[in-house]
This record gives sequence, structure tokens and C-alpha cells, in this order.
Amino acid sequence: MIKTVYIELPFEKITYLNRPEFHTNEKEFKKALTASMIKYGMKDPVYCWANGKAYGNIIKVIVGNNRMVVAKELGIKTIKAVVTNFKADEFPLEGEVLETDAEIKKLFHLPNDLQIRRDTNGDVDQVMPPYYMKEGVREEYV
Repeated sequence: MIKTVYIELPFEKITYLNRPEFHTNEKEFKKALTASMIKYGMKDPVYCWANGKAYGNIIKVIVGNNRMVVAKELGIKTIKAVVTNFKADEFPLEGEVLETDAEIKKLFHLPNDLQIRRDTNGDVDQVMPPYYMKEGVREEYV
């Protein structure tokens, strides 16, 4: 059974990608994101897959890898996450079950700009906040 939940997880329970270009070619973005997270913390949860066939039995960030990198640098210990658990019957995650797009959107700072994608079965397979560096968006976070 597939279930999407909102949960706060210990940082070390989440696998994420640390992209080299975030530290080199995207320095302005990293600086702005760091300033926002110092001032406000993580305003939006990351989006993860748990126990999916693509990554195995781990919790893997799909959207929010850069926030995870900055969270590590800042020593943030608890991460807010929206997690689509592909094996919820075998490996349940205790959290707030999210069944509607409205339930997901209420967790984000700019809910009207959030994109939620569902697969052909109606299960959530991506949650994408607006591009941080876009005009009008960045100002909402710093």
C-alpha cells in the first residue's frame, strides 16, 4: 500500500544528494538559501520517497536536496518532510496521513505556487515548491 505522510524525521534518517554545483556554480542561490534558513529555519518540508523500487528501503529526498545540504551545515537536527511511502504496509511511518492536495499545500509557505504531481493511480509522486530564485519567490523567504 502507498501512503503519503507528513512527518518530522531525525536528519540522519534521510538520504539526500549533495550536488557539487550547489557549492560552485550556484553560490548566490546557496548564500540566499542559507540566509533564509538561518533566519526562519526550513519554511517548507522536503519531499521524499520511502521504500521505493528506485532507491530501496531508505527515505530519499526527491525535492529539497539543497535544503538538506544547508541544514547539515547549520546543524539542523529535525527535518520536516512529506514522504510518499511505497511500502506503508510493511514499513509504516507514523505521521499525519495526507490524502488531498489541500492537506499537502497547507504545509508550505507558498501553497498556491506548489505543484503536486500524481501518478496514474492517483498516488503522489512529486511535490515541487516554486523555484526559489524566481523573482517574487526569493523575497518570500528572506
